[in-house]
Amino acid sequence: MTEAPEIELLHASIERVWNERDDAARLAAIADIYHPEASIFEPARTVSGHQAISDVVAGVLADMPPGFRFEIDGPGLGHHGVATARWKGGPPGEVLVSGVDVARAQDGKLIEHYFFFNTAP
Repeated sequence: MTEAPEIELLHASIERVWNERDDAARLAAIADIYHPEASIFEPARTVSGHQAISDVVAGVLADMPPGFRFEIDGPGLGHHGVATARWKGGPPGEVLVSGVDVARAQDGKLIEHYFFFNTAP
């Protein structure tokens, strides 16, 4: 069974955007996945636009230890343009942070992306 398009977009964001350390490659992935007017919503901040999203990702990855990667943690759920995905992140064999993302797609791209996360115990 093929995943709903909104699930595929959300998973692609986690895999291709949130793990990409090269600025140009990350911006290209953001252009593929996120609507030009996209916003991301974290507990402490909201940013809009491709460059601002890329800057947030760069800052997050700069604070992480070598080998850190985000991974999808189970199947996503989605319908009517809205998707959820569980994820975890850390260096190989270790989980430093985990969470759930919720995103809404419009015109075949993510336009709203909400992050709910917590650090590992």
